[in-house]
Amino acid sequence: MASPLIRYGTELEPGTRLLEIGTGVGAVLAVLGQEFPGVDLYGVDIEQKQLDFARGHLERAGVGATLRQADALRLPFPDEHFDHVWMMWFLEHVADPVAALGEARRVLVPGGRITAIEVDYSTVQAQPSTPELDALFDAIVEAMDGSGWSDAGTRLPGWSREAGFRSVEEGERPFQWRGEELAGQADYAADVIESTLAGSDAGEELRAGLRNLRNLARHPNASLGWVVHKSTALR
Repeated sequence: MASPLIRYGTELEPGTRLLEIGTGVGAVLAVLGQEFPGVDLYGVDIEQKQLDFARGHLERAGVGATLRQADALRLPFPDEHFDHVWMMWFLEHVADPVAALGEARRVLVPGGRITAIEVDYSTVQAQPSTPELDALFDAIVEAMDGSGWSDAGTRLPGWSREAGFRSVEEGERPFQWRGEELAGQADYAADVIESTLAGSDAGEELRAGLRNLRNLARHPNASLGWVVHKSTALR
């Protein structure tokens, strides 16, 4: 899902100086660099191990970027330094999303743009459903709320306005996967959920839910969907 979502509605001119906050393993920067040649890419992450992996991933993708270890609340850049800031699946993990957005706004030039992408986990739906799948989706909402924001997508436009951004576009976009694409997306969703629940006592019901999710594509007319917010705003 990530690559089409990154491309959808995004316009970046060559020479644009773009900072991704929460770079992780570099997957998003790789797509941005391939889809928008000539963009000057920067990335920060608080985890050095993630950045070490990202360097290798970007090199294999043929994408150049400047990577730095940094806290999103204390970016090591001067005011008004970037034309575009990008955040994806990041604010859902942040204790104070408005503060992180405010720091992103600080490093944007006047009229610069932010793109932030988040999901609302309560919107995840699968057909055909089972009690085990319902329990699994409830568990991911509870787990996200325990350490972050399960409804970050829905909250995103309000957070952006509170941080001082203007011309906020909410960018609500429902995704539903069927047919040949379903198996890959169901496996992706199961991997994300399993990693989020790692370390907790999942129990047999949740393990059964993960199996049901991975086997979803075997059912005729099966589908999987959720609502994503790709919100943009101006400084």
